[in-house]
Amino acid sequence: MHQSFIFIYLRMSLRMLIKRPSLGTCRAIFTQYGRWKTHLPDFATSPLKLPWICFGAIDYIQARIKPDMHIFEYGSGYSTLFWKDHAAKVISIEHDDTWYDRMNKELSGREGVAYVLALPEKDTNSGKDFRDPDDYVSKDDRYAGKNFENYVKTIDKFPDSSFDIIVVDGRARPSCIKHAIPKLKKGAYLIVDNTERRYYLAPFSFKKPDWEMKRFPGPVPTSYNFSETTILKKLI
Repeated sequence: MHQSFIFIYLRMSLRMLIKRPSLGTCRAIFTQYGRWKTHLPDFATSPLKLPWICFGAIDYIQARIKPDMHIFEYGSGYSTLFWKDHAAKVISIEHDDTWYDRMNKELSGREGVAYVLALPEKDTNSGKDFRDPDDYVSKDDRYAGKNFENYVKTIDKFPDSSFDIIVVDGRARPSCIKHAIPKLKKGAYLIVDNTERRYYLAPFSFKKPDWEMKRFPGPVPTSYNFSETTILKKLI
């Protein structure tokens, strides 16, 4: 069994190296096998209170998060419990009613968490592009004929510069990123998961001196597949 995990890890490592050939990818591959294996569903005895983002990104943000921070999260889960344990306020937006019902039981009675269900809506315009931040649609075939405009615009209820961390790990991510940017404080962090899908960040110019970008490719908790998480710090 141990050999089969090594084989999976090596196969996923090779795929990630092809997508993101870098010293950071090599470092993650050589240092995170044990951590990846320990956090697989096969070995977890209870749900992990971790964001399902790359381990390197978890370490980076955990070293910078402070107990007075306010966090907005597109896409809920046990990550929501992680953010609550480390920050003062978490607002988490979910699009799936079944998952919402499940997580709502976990979050019930926890102070400092606002959990919001924002269902996708019918969309009669079939010509929309999931890569366009102004179209509010998902690439996922399960949501064909649906739009996520209401889901994305939940953040618009808050004033600009409201949040210390915004996490984009849900649906219609280019649209979420566009609406998240003005809501970040100076010095705040925008976390975008699965940025090996290049179209998430392609519509935007995250360059110095306005932004500092760090990419974290590699293993992810609870998943056999590798990914890439990008963390952007808003500098001005």
